[in-house]
Amino acid sequence: MDNPLVTDIPLDQMENLNHFAFGWLDYALFGLLLLVSVLIGVYFGFFSKQDSTTEYFLGGKRMGCFPVAMSITASHISGISLLGIPTEVFHYGSQYAACVITSILTAVVTSYVFLPVFYKLQLTSTFEYLEIRFTRSVRILSSVLFTISLFMYLPIVIYVPALAFAQVSNLNVHAITPVLCIVCIVYTSIGGLKAVVWSDTVQFSVTVGGLFVVLVLGILSVGSVEQAWRISGEGGRLIFFDMDPSPLARNTFWSMTIGMTVIWLGHLGIHPGTVQRFLSVPREIDAKRGIAISAVGMVIVKLICVFTGLIMFAKYHDCDPFLTKSISRTDQTLPYYVMDVAGHLPGLPGLFVAGLVSAALATMSASLNTMSGTIYEDFINPRIPDSPKKEAMAANIMKGVVVVAGVISVGLVFLVERLGPIFQIAVSMRGVTDGPLFGLFVLGMLVPWANAKGALFGGCVGLISMLWLVGGAQWHTMHDRIKYDALPTSVDGCPFNLLNQTFSTTTTSPPTWIDSSEKPMILFQISFMYYNMIGAMIVVVVGTIASYVCGMDLGSVDPDHITPMMKRFLPSQRYAQVSLKAVPPSLDVAPEKN
Repeated sequence: MDNPLVTDIPLDQMENLNHFAFGWLDYALFGLLLLVSVLIGVYFGFFSKQDSTTEYFLGGKRMGCFPVAMSITASHISGISLLGIPTEVFHYGSQYAACVITSILTAVVTSYVFLPVFYKLQLTSTFEYLEIRFTRSVRILSSVLFTISLFMYLPIVIYVPALAFAQVSNLNVHAITPVLCIVCIVYTSIGGLKAVVWSDTVQFSVTVGGLFVVLVLGILSVGSVEQAWRISGEGGRLIFFDMDPSPLARNTFWSMTIGMTVIWLGHLGIHPGTVQRFLSVPREIDAKRGIAISAVGMVIVKLICVFTGLIMFAKYHDCDPFLTKSISRTDQTLPYYVMDVAGHLPGLPGLFVAGLVSAALATMSASLNTMSGTIYEDFINPRIPDSPKKEAMAANIMKGVVVVAGVISVGLVFLVERLGPIFQIAVSMRGVTDGPLFGLFVLGMLVPWANAKGALFGGCVGLISMLWLVGGAQWHTMHDRIKYDALPTSVDGCPFNLLNQTFSTTTTSPPTWIDSSEKPMILFQISFMYYNMIGAMIVVVVGTIASYVCGMDLGSVDPDHITPMMKRFLPSQRYAQVSLKAVPPSLDVAPEKN
């Protein structure tokens, strides 16, 4: 990949930047991680039973709560988080630290609203719930949109660490992504859920280790924690309680605690991959413990990312590498910083980039495993006749689906590099489908009087509305009609002079526009953090109204399909008399002996 430093830095500074590349030890650590992931998949694929959907998809329901929790956390902490959050804090402040509240709310709602229903029903696919609660049409619609959502998300997930690796090596992004995807496809397709969970656990440990080491080195390079905190405060980065109620502000306390909670619930509370892990433990209490551990793990990692962003700002507040064109994208700030503070220590940059790749592999493997199960259960299984070999054949089919989906994701990476900032694009694009999908599950579990027609109508209206809203906002953003200005940085402290450069120091929270006469309508100005919430609300409101119009018989609703707190709205159960003569002799219970 061409280095943008060449044309912008005087010759006497070029030597100082030569260390911004991998050494042999970095490559060795990087390759070792990929090898470990493959070996885990090979072990579980050839030395562990994987001949049924229960074994392949649920790990035989013998998984422990700790590795499951680590797998959930690792799947959620993608390269988008590791690169995007520090960059977000660097340019827009530390409001993301409110994720502590977001994590607590997500864990509580998941444990007491969604988990009891899923664990009671023990369904292989979460979308099967929508079929038994409403109708198969709702399930198929949800499965199609979920699959499309993952195909939009996976290329971004794999592109981010490839971008970081390309920056510290002489390899091209498109030469790296196929290698990473092949490794992920191999251990996911061969090993199933067991390989995914244990690989995620190993990779997550590497990720946290790399983050911690880089954080400590960054503090030492700045001077101290107090020094970093002081500079961040003077630079306006310490923003924890921005109580601006305007939905147009890019990121506030309300968008983090409300908007981001809905986003996380869509990714954790009802996501097939997460629910799949909930069901892989033997008891419901183990699943709740796993959720609690996952919440703690996510808080720790997210706060490390936030503080890393503050350290980055303290180091580059007066010499922004993006303004100096040392990097071509703001998303490359973290890799640049890592090579700057740890490049003199052999192996540490490799450890950190291995952590980024680990996070991407964890997210991709979980998504591929989930996608294979969803596609098989919803589109392939109904078309295969029952036979004694069906279970064994199902596992092989899902392995094939993983391979095909991985290849498609590699091809879609070419489109990702044409997009804007990674964090904003990832949240915005998935808002088209994730919000309405979450709304369907809320409608099913929390609105007992909702019926199939109402859910289908609400889902369609929600999806069409979000496609218009997100598509319109992205169109205006691409044409520079909507623009969020970052907090100011400077180049006053750079060790070389920059000529003919103009730097913006304007700071505003709401979006600004190039031409006020072409100002977009106010709906397109809403912060992307609220997209999921808006989509879910549309589905719930429209679906509820449509259900009332069509009429709903509460007596026909199965109590197992409703979350416990809403069962009070159901009519009392009517029990039918059963003759004891109808009970088969095999079920008779012998009387106890005194």
